[in-house]
Amino acid sequence: MTKLVALVAVFAISACGVPSASDVVQLSESELPPELNEQTTTTSTTTTTVVVTKPVEETTTSLAEVLSEPVELYYVSANRVVATTLTIVSPATTSQVLAALIAGPPSGDNGLGLRSALPANLSAEIKISKGIAQIDTTAQFLSSLSPIDQRLAIAQLVMTFTRRPGIGQVIFTVDGENVSVPRGRGDLAAPGSAVSFDDYSSLLVAPTG
Repeated sequence: MTKLVALVAVFAISACGVPSASDVVQLSESELPPELNEQTTTTSTTTTTVVVTKPVEETTTSLAEVLSEPVELYYVSANRVVATTLTIVSPATTSQVLAALIAGPPSGDNGLGLRSALPANLSAEIKISKGIAQIDTTAQFLSSLSPIDQRLAIAQLVMTFTRRPGIGQVIFTVDGENVSVPRGRGDLAAPGSAVSFDDYSSLLVAPTG
């Protein structure tokens, strides 16, 4: 009985449609199921990212332009007066011009051989009205100078400031009081009298050539 069951089992396995070969069987398209024979359409979605970049504004760093102007200053050479040019910040104020004049001749070729008859500690206040500059100083200004340096110092101030725009004459006062000052030829101007560039032109260094 046992042998009969075993034979029946072997026969049943052999009758099944499971192929015993390991070969690959290729089917034609007509043999494929309809579901496998349909072409699959793949939809490809492309996403384009647009990056908008704002133009960078050019930042122009504008340095404050420093303007300058040439100023004609008068210094002393061998007891005569000579003009030299110094460039200072524009617009050149009266105080700036006075400070530059008191500071003495410029360095370099422009100041070669020049000196100033003005005291280094000169204290003066300048007021301008109707084309006349009033230079108010102290009594020590003239008393501390020799007679020739008095003329040269006054000439430096008068000739420098009458070369400034809007100034044609100069009056000198000491502590607010009118005083006499020497002119270029040695005579004295009456107290409160205005003096001009021409009053000191005799002290100018004669042009060469």
